[in-house]
Amino acid sequence: GKMSFEVASVRQKALGAPYGGNVSLEGSDSFAGYSGGLVRTDGLLINYLIFAYKIQDASQYPLVQAQLPKWAQTERFIVEDRPSSNPTKDQIRLMMQTLLAERFHLTLHTEIRQLPMYALTLDKPGKPGPNLQPHPDDGLCSKGLDRSAPPAKSSAPWPTCGLVIVTGKPEQHMRIMDFTMEQIAGGLETVGASRGGLDQIPILDRTGLTGKFDIDLDFLPAPKPGSPPDPGTEPEAPAPSFVEALKIQAGLKLVRQTGPVDVYVIDHV
Repeated sequence: GKMSFEVASVRQKALGAPYGGNVSLEGSDSFAGYSGGLVRTDGLLINYLIFAYKIQDASQYPLVQAQLPKWAQTERFIVEDRPSSNPTKDQIRLMMQTLLAERFHLTLHTEIRQLPMYALTLDKPGKPGPNLQPHPDDGLCSKGLDRSAPPAKSSAPWPTCGLVIVTGKPEQHMRIMDFTMEQIAGGLETVGASRGGLDQIPILDRTGLTGKFDIDLDFLPAPKPGSPPDPGTEPEAPAPSFVEALKIQAGLKLVRQTGPVDVYVIDHV
């Protein structure tokens, strides 16, 4: 559909000014910090574009970035918008699409291209692992992040929805809460490329699971290419790699293949 703000102002942000948004420009459905009324966002134009079109495939970011002028990647903008009612986050995305078209003359389209990808599947058909559970309706997504009492080792991180990484030494804990499997695939893509030794290519959901889920993974991060092993960070007991943790703890596996991937093409900005 198409939606728009009643009133909107866009101004370039002064260099060094503090962050001033009440709606974060990221891909999750978490809506903490916004309670209705004025929508205030703060970011680069590329952040607005990724937010407005809910681009959760991190492998798309360099492709989109390469098509944008330099100012779209360096100049920050404050956008203040007044919607006609209390919108959902996805409705704000639609309103932002209209604003980007009107104020920045942004036009884009998607193309389907055959590209390398990972298919996210269940290791055993119809049987998720113990650490992949349906998300309970417990209201946690409306609560802010409480960092006053960090979790003990090997325990779940703070009860906040979205993606959280707790860095241990050497094991790391990843929790994703209240995400669809498509969104979980996007989170696994980001974490897998940065910490799990995976290539930065799309991970597409092929599990067939519907609804919202929570997933917990404890894994040993992959060493950075060219870096020698640190003898002081050997685990007390062997820890699984990212891919092994996916299989053992969540019942998921990644199958590398070539398949259809939606690619965003910037026509004008």
